[in-house]
Amino acid sequence: MAHEPDLGGKALSNVSTEHIYKIRATFGAGSAIASYRSKEASIAKTTTTTFTITLPQTYAEITDFSVGQKAAASVIPLAYNITTNSVATDGTIVLTSCETAVAGTATAPADGDVIYITLGVSRDVLNNRYVG
Repeated sequence: MAHEPDLGGKALSNVSTEHIYKIRATFGAGSAIASYRSKEASIAKTTTTTFTITLPQTYAEITDFSVGQKAAASVIPLAYNITTNSVATDGTIVLTSCETAVAGTATAPADGDVIYITLGVSRDVLNNRYVG
């Protein structure tokens, strides 16, 4: 019996050559990253409110970014914003943690905070031809 490829399946993404990285980071005292879990990507503390994600290679663009958070007890959740996008030059992204209740003031994560990052990136420089 011959095996035919499934030609009718849908692509996982509409972005050519997209890679999705997922990182779970747990913060310790002084906003230190106590531990993280990820395949191929890493995250490290740069300052008390900035964190650098390093990917295994360079990419042409970021195609997706989201962060979910499990805040430590009685702590206001933080927003994590991309403040430096260097995926095209050295495969890194810098995130800054900001207070959600006070006009975006940079604030360090609390001991016990856990963040769940989803980062989509693409190596295809031709994705820009799909503009509406």
